[in-house]
Amino acid sequence: MTELYSPSHVQELLGIDSNTLRKYATLLEGHGYPIHRNSRGHRGYFEKDIITLRKFIEFNNQEGMTLELSAQAIMSGIAEATITVEVTEEEPIQPIPDQIVTLTQSSVLDDLLERTENLERINIDLLTLLKEKAVREAYLEDKMNQILKYAQRTEQLLEERSNFMLEETRKQIAAAQQKKWWQWWK
Repeated sequence: MTELYSPSHVQELLGIDSNTLRKYATLLEGHGYPIHRNSRGHRGYFEKDIITLRKFIEFNNQEGMTLELSAQAIMSGIAEATITVEVTEEEPIQPIPDQIVTLTQSSVLDDLLERTENLERINIDLLTLLKEKAVREAYLEDKMNQILKYAQRTEQLLEERSNFMLEETRKQIAAAQQKKWWQWWK
């Protein structure tokens, strides 16, 4: 039987705190990932859950990935790994060999088409995020350039004012040292 790990043990293994583990688990559950809960509603994690959480963290650490996109990527990977087949006992189908090949190819093609569409949506979301990031970076760079120009202009004005004040002081000292017309005999 597979071992069930406590949340604190999983936190230790993944190097995250309890709030982060809870947030990740809730997000994955929101996207349809089943996490074991006991009768009191407390989560327990199997080895496969720990592997999934590690992949989730790896996706999330990639540049431009959000928690939402990481969860979608995880769920699309799980969907690819597990293919479920429903069998009804009412009317068993006895296809001939050519029909078996056709049915299998059709379901595989439909599955591949669905996966491709899902990946295209994720790629479009990633491109949108990258464009938004580029716009934000351009805006921040523009603001930094404006601040730099403002600082340079401020320094220039302070230097000009300092030079002006120095020149005025020199003029006043020179004027004070000149002899006045009534003091010509001194």
